[in-house]
Amino acid sequence: MHPKPRPIEEVPAHEHRYRLVVENLREVVFQLDAQGRWTYLSPAWTELTGFSAEECLGQRNMEYVHPDDHALCHELGRALLSRQKECCKHEMRYRTRDGGYRWVEVYVRLLLGDDGTTYLGTCGTIADITERREALAALARRERYLTALVEIQQRLLATGASESLHARLMAPLGEASGASRVYFFEAHRSSDGNLLFSQRAEWCAPGVKPKLDNPQHQDMHLERLMPHLYELLSRGQLLSGPVRGLPTAEREALEPQHILSVLVLPVWVHGTLAGFIGFDNCVEEREWDKLEVDLLMAAAGGISLALEQRQSERALREREQRFRRIAENASDVMYRYQLAGTRSFAFVSSGVTKKLGFTPEEHYRDPELWLRQAHPEDRETLERLLTQPEKHDCPVVVRSRTRDGNTVWQQHVVTPVLDAAGLCVAVEGIARDITERHQVEEALKLSEASFRVLLEGVPEPAAIQQNGQIVYANAALVSSLGFQGPRELLGRRLEEFILDEPPAPPGTALLVTGERRLKRKDGNVRTAEFASLPLLFSGQPAVVCIARDVTEQRQLQSRLSLADRMASMGTLAAGIAHEINNPLAFVISNLGFLSDELNRLPSSAVQAPGSRAEPREDWRSVLTEAREGAERVRQIVRQLKAFSRPDEERVEPVDLHAVLDSAVMLAANEIKHRARLKREYGPVPKVMGNDGRLCQVFLNLVVNAAQAIPEGAAQQNEIRLVTRIGPDGFSVLVEVQDTGSGISEDALGRIFDPFFTTKPVGVGTGLGLSICHGIITSLGGYIAVESQVGKGTTVRVILPPARNGSYVAKPSAPTQTPTARRGRVLIVDDEPAVGRALRRILREHDVELATSGRQALERLTEDKSFHVVLCDVMMPDLAGKDLYEAIQQGGSGLEQRFVFVSGGAFTSGARDFLAKVPNPTLEKPFDEAAVKRVVRDLVMSQLPATGT
Repeated sequence: MHPKPRPIEEVPAHEHRYRLVVENLREVVFQLDAQGRWTYLSPAWTELTGFSAEECLGQRNMEYVHPDDHALCHELGRALLSRQKECCKHEMRYRTRDGGYRWVEVYVRLLLGDDGTTYLGTCGTIADITERREALAALARRERYLTALVEIQQRLLATGASESLHARLMAPLGEASGASRVYFFEAHRSSDGNLLFSQRAEWCAPGVKPKLDNPQHQDMHLERLMPHLYELLSRGQLLSGPVRGLPTAEREALEPQHILSVLVLPVWVHGTLAGFIGFDNCVEEREWDKLEVDLLMAAAGGISLALEQRQSERALREREQRFRRIAENASDVMYRYQLAGTRSFAFVSSGVTKKLGFTPEEHYRDPELWLRQAHPEDRETLERLLTQPEKHDCPVVVRSRTRDGNTVWQQHVVTPVLDAAGLCVAVEGIARDITERHQVEEALKLSEASFRVLLEGVPEPAAIQQNGQIVYANAALVSSLGFQGPRELLGRRLEEFILDEPPAPPGTALLVTGERRLKRKDGNVRTAEFASLPLLFSGQPAVVCIARDVTEQRQLQSRLSLADRMASMGTLAAGIAHEINNPLAFVISNLGFLSDELNRLPSSAVQAPGSRAEPREDWRSVLTEAREGAERVRQIVRQLKAFSRPDEERVEPVDLHAVLDSAVMLAANEIKHRARLKREYGPVPKVMGNDGRLCQVFLNLVVNAAQAIPEGAAQQNEIRLVTRIGPDGFSVLVEVQDTGSGISEDALGRIFDPFFTTKPVGVGTGLGLSICHGIITSLGGYIAVESQVGKGTTVRVILPPARNGSYVAKPSAPTQTPTARRGRVLIVDDEPAVGRALRRILREHDVELATSGRQALERLTEDKSFHVVLCDVMMPDLAGKDLYEAIQQGGSGLEQRFVFVSGGAFTSGARDFLAKVPNPTLEKPFDEAAVKRVVRDLVMSQLPATGT
């Protein structure tokens, strides 16, 4: 047990003063008993270690000493006990409360009894020297790092261009840093552009396994393997610290290598990450202090500068080699002419021998060689070029004589070489042989006169533009644009006359290609196809534009397009007429049947109880009106069929009055609100023409006449159709007269021009009269227009008469109908209602129905005793033509008893078939009398004659 300290009041005064001195010392005053246990510790102990004196008294001193210092303590204890030393001073480490250690300087001496021999223990002082030790260690590290930096700089200077720079620097860095391993990774790009890192150099402390041959350290995708490290390096920052504190990816990559602490520094070359230097500690965890990091960063910076210098030197050598290769292989002559000191050629490429016949060595020996060989008229120019290059900022052409006396044209481009004071000390230049180009330019100048003559002889409009302005225009272009002479066009831009063309940038010529609209001086617009080609004109870049007028061609295409549309409309009209004819046929027939049945009924049969006495007249009136309406529909359908006939090229005798009536019926809606229609038809023969095309002509003329009259005054205006024999005595004259607004004299001269119209925008296309003119002239006729503004217009059409054409006469009165004989009739029509209507018309005969061509073929194959076969032309499964030919092949002769029924055979094949066969044809809707007459005639021709 250690003695308790006495209370102060029991301590003598001199001992009390001693304690005050001891307790205020910064050093720790201690006392140990013979077993090495603390018996006294001054308050400075708590400040040094964090332990209080009370908790330490009675404990062994060795429990607070660093394990590595135990041997030293035992050795010093033995030395004191053996009386070899009376006192000792040594440095060691004491443990602190926070688990660390502090460096101290311990002064200890023996504590003996009063007899001077008894060993009581030891006493002494403990002084904290941690900061002094750290300062000395930092100073030593700094010296070590500085020594390493000096060695690195020496090695950088001593390393040859072919030696590995990194391998020579790893050892001093490793020895200075105290690291277990130092390595360098170089950055490079893969073929797909990814930034990869490969290990190039390494230094390892004794006992540490090298990693340089590890294939995993080659072509590392650092951004994927260690993203945090890659991000720091990309920003020019370092990575430092224990591995256990790093992100997961970095920790998983470093811990298998037994790395405890790491320091990684980026290496940048010319502003680009070129790699990194790494320091691994595999023995203990440690932190690199700021001094170490700064010194290592300085070393990395020195390496970066050395790498930059190497890259710059390598690039300079490569550029110089490339320049020399280019200079030696270039067709141009490259040279450097020294002005400082004695004038001389410092460099002349070997191409000069081929161009001038003199070798580069001859130029080096003779600085005046070029001046002597220059053409006398160009010698002064060459002298100024070589001595005052700053005054020549554009190419200069000089003539020189070769060794064999020939003259070559050379174009020189020079650049002055200035010293630090801004004085010109040399001239660098390129001399290009332009002899062939000069000859071509001379030949071109000679050929330009021929080119002008050629363009003048070209019938197509042509212009040459330079800097966006016309510098030449041939006579065809002047005429096409409506000018008097080429001077009116010179200096103007071609796009001024081209509509819808975006303007070209100022000073540039317009490369016009393709079809454009060309505006003449008088305002008329023509269509032209342009072709442009760049060329040299008077030695300067230019553009030649040649145009071809295609106005008439485009107008013809428009006519053809319109004709196609008209043909499509005709096909549509024919289809509509055919579809209307079928229901119209049985409607008209049924109305006729009802009318006949009504006439047969006695009056009492139609008398309703409580009604007035004569309802028969009301019913007859209703049926009559219905038949008149259906008859009007039939007439309209007939006009549509005439208008839509596909054989427009067929020319045959045509009843002109029927054509005019058809045109009037089609234009009735346009006429009725504007004018009264008058027909003044004279006795005229048929004309040679095509009823469909003539209907198109007169429909157009009648519609034009109606549209020239405003709506709302139909009683005050009239449209008159007049036919008579022409002035030559045999042609047919047709006049379409109106009392409309008339046409002005200026417009009258262009009335037949395509696309010209006097109608408002959106009303007319300007093609109607042009097409009429084309149709009439193609038929050998003539069309003319007379008009007076405010009084009206007259259009005269003269057409040639048909050969042997008879005059159109009124139909004669019907002859006496013979007594009917009963026969057998087969009706073939895919519309059952049409068949039933025909059966009612032919009720005095034995009638059978077939609703398809195939059904009729089976019936006629079985039974050949039918007197008449009424067959529809157009049927879906087996058409009338096919049924006729099948019966004809059977040889029964039944095909002679066929009567064809047509609702509008709008196919060319059906029309040709009907024109070829001798059989009669009935048009839908039916004329009952005609149907009965045709059937009766066939029946009568087959039954035997009977006596009266």
